Amino acid sequence: MKAIGIVWLSRTDLTNLNAGEGEANFIDLKKYKVDGVEYPYVSGQAMRHYLRESIRRNLNSNEYMCVPNDKGETCGDIKRCIGCDLFGFMTTIKGKGAVTRVSPVKVSPAIGLFPLEDNSVVDFLTRKHRMEKGEMEGDIVNVEIGVNLYKCGIAIDALRVGGEEKITENRTVEIEHYIDANERKNRIVKVLEALRYLSDYSKQARLLTDFTPDVILISFQNKYSHRLQKAFKLNGKSIDIQRLENILDDVGEYSSKIFGGILSGTIENEEKVKATLKSKGIEVTTPNNALENAIEYLKKVKIE
Repeated sequence: MKAIGIVWLSRTDLTNLNAGEGEANFIDLKKYKVDGVEYPYVSGQAMRHYLRESIRRNLNSNEYMCVPNDKGETCGDIKRCIGCDLFGFMTTIKGKGAVTRVSPVKVSPAIGLFPLEDNSVVDFLTRKHRMEKGEMEGDIVNVEIGVNLYKCGIAIDALRVGGEEKITENRTVEIEHYIDANERKNRIVKVLEALRYLSDYSKQARLLTDFTPDVILISFQNKYSHRLQKAFKLNGKSIDIQRLENILDDVGEYSSKIFGGILSGTIENEEKVKATLKSKGIEVTTPNNALENAIEYLKKVKIE
């Protein structure tokens, strides 16, 4: 096994997971356009933050994940630090330039699939400040919030977890691993577990929401590929079955195992999606059970 691909859908309640530029008294949603229609999205940087913080919250007492310094630089010790290993880093060295590590964990932006105009509202909140004489003064801030169904994705380059590329004497590239296979698996497990407990989104003191998977596919791959990210395409509020079948056929050629999970009521053609997955030999459970099953499979499979 060289890589793991994950793609999921998550339906949110009214929320603003990642604000745009906005103005002094207006907090908007980040937006993208397709054919002139606006949709919300959550940036890849924000998604990496949510994933990283979820991992940090659930570390054991003997596991280490550093905190960036005032320049945003991390320790760079991939043997000891789970964060620097999984998410990469860039550390400047005075007079020498910078040492960089490309992240083995790739995270996509979360793409809203429903048009923003039909699924959003502007709410307001008040901010009160105490003046010098004890008097209170307040501001009103407008906040753009919405409900939506987001598509998210992760790709894990398992081959590079716990290791770095080295150029040999024969001018070939090899991966030198600094930790054993069991510890490499343990770090990948941290990523899978983190999806069950995603939190720390922006503005959640007032907009409590859940962003964990409602529909999910997890593939254990013998090739590193992002192809699974195209599995979910919506027709209205239903998943495109033809697209799903085509992508599963493609990914299945180099995947030893694919897990699927669906939370009831998330999509309209739920039964057709389940039937399609089962026809490809994919057991369908809840998203939580799919992640648990994937973790158990990872513990048994050989990692290269």
